[in-house]
Amino acid sequence: MGVSSWETAAPHPALTGLIGEYAEFRERSGGPVVRYEPANAGAVLVVEFADPLMVTDVADPGVARPWRAFVAGPSRGPTRTEHAGVQHCVQVRLTPLGLYRVAGDVAELADRAVGLTELFGRELPEKVAAQRDTVGRFALLDELFGRAALDGPEPDPEVAYAWRTLRRTGGTAGIGAILTEIGWSRARLARRFRAQIGLTPKAAARVLRFERATALLRAANPQPLSAIALACGYADQAHFTRDFREFAGRPPSAWAAAHE
Repeated sequence: MGVSSWETAAPHPALTGLIGEYAEFRERSGGPVVRYEPANAGAVLVVEFADPLMVTDVADPGVARPWRAFVAGPSRGPTRTEHAGVQHCVQVRLTPLGLYRVAGDVAELADRAVGLTELFGRELPEKVAAQRDTVGRFALLDELFGRAALDGPEPDPEVAYAWRTLRRTGGTAGIGAILTEIGWSRARLARRFRAQIGLTPKAAARVLRFERATALLRAANPQPLSAIALACGYADQAHFTRDFREFAGRPPSAWAAAHE
């Protein structure tokens, strides 16, 4: 039987909208532990202090790679991780706009796990690992991300508006209506949105609908699956189940049972 613990904290208020949450995770188990991170419109940054994690991303599902410090970009399917029995890491959840501000063009990060040194050099993982405690690590992350965001590129106002509209509506806003409001062509929005968010507007909307569905499934007294499907803008429960299998690797009933 394994033992695990989480310590979490919000980032500095100046990073609101860019960084979602900091967490430090510790786990000790009697054997290997496999997890699947479902489709995610944002990104997850991990600095591992124990043995490397074996990570299999969506873009290359047949290959597991060892990583001690990596970013898993926005994804349209589950990312698999495995450790031998001991894990100790810092995890940072970034919004798509936050990832763009600190890393620049993110189109090539979609569905992939990429080493942190490719994005930030050795400074971030080495400095985080050198801190003595959780408070120090989170404070350092505030400093490093604050500096990177200050120096990083500004997203197009039109892209930021499109993203926030999709997020606010749980992915149900019409792309055509957004195009009318910002005055861009569909091709231009798709190109600029993918460069700055990592996914196309249509793909982001699908993932945001899925993320809303998972939140409703985790509620204390969840509604029936058919009601959740309707609330999240799915045409029917069959469509809901197909998307869930694609994004989580299992149907909604099995996912809900595993997260009780």
